[in-house]
Amino acid sequence: MKKKTSSPKKDSIIPQAKLLRLFQIIAVLKSGHWTIKQLAERFDTSERTIYRYINLLEEVEFLIEKDFDNRYFIVTSDDDPSQSQFSVEETKLIKKLIQSGAGDNPLKNLLLKKLALNSEMDSMPRLFVKARIGKFVEVLAEAIKDKKQVILKNYHSAHSNEIRDRLVEPIHFGDNYQSVVALDTNDKASKQFKLDRIGEIAETKNGFQYEAQHQKNQSDIFGFNGDANIWISLSLGMRAYLLLREEYPLSVPFIEKREKDYYFHGPVAGFEGVGRFVLGMMDDLTVQGPDTFKQYLQKAITKFLKSL
Repeated sequence: MKKKTSSPKKDSIIPQAKLLRLFQIIAVLKSGHWTIKQLAERFDTSERTIYRYINLLEEVEFLIEKDFDNRYFIVTSDDDPSQSQFSVEETKLIKKLIQSGAGDNPLKNLLLKKLALNSEMDSMPRLFVKARIGKFVEVLAEAIKDKKQVILKNYHSAHSNEIRDRLVEPIHFGDNYQSVVALDTNDKASKQFKLDRIGEIAETKNGFQYEAQHQKNQSDIFGFNGDANIWISLSLGMRAYLLLREEYPLSVPFIEKREKDYYFHGPVAGFEGVGRFVLGMMDDLTVQGPDTFKQYLQKAITKFLKSL
């Protein structure tokens, strides 16, 4: 299982002043394996600062691993779109060549624009979105623990197409921490609110007032309701591993890194959710058990083949 980075206590990093360096580090960690000392020398900074950057990247869900020589790298798959992006250094060099050699060529400005769009700066929106959602999860988790009401500022409802504030009592997180189930104090009903549709979250000092009306719907790793008491074992290749942890973050505590692959052993409420994942990635994983799950998959495959 992947171990948390052992490092000094995290300090705050000011994004406005550190963004360029952050994306340079992302590019370097995607292109090779580096020790903390090598990274510190590469970017002319302290090892402590490098640890801070690595902690920040882990917080926004970049998958950072260490090899047997304690060299850090960002895990990518062969079909990762980042493999076709230019690094910061490559972008600077190509930009310089275009500016010096293109003269008044009408394609010059278009090339420069495309170059900017194809650099690893494309990671910036993803980084900001994940950091923002992560902050929402942190605030909501605290409110659930302390049983405090919060205000979902400028929440955009896809159902009514309204944008307005909602005073809610958060109950529990939904599938993969992409939503929160909360009681809307306006109509006293428990609803699911998508985190990416929230503008901001304002904390209040008000405790729960309608706890007796809270409705809880517990779901398993794959988003299906019920008691998760069936244990599934899978051997995962790199693509299957990356997809599992990306699409189903609740699976991460049940994944172990082995010498040549990854091993998932986790509880589910039923076979349907995990079955969809396995059938979609069956060229990059092996089902270890239980036998009842193997039989379920065989029936699903046979049914599909008969429909052709």
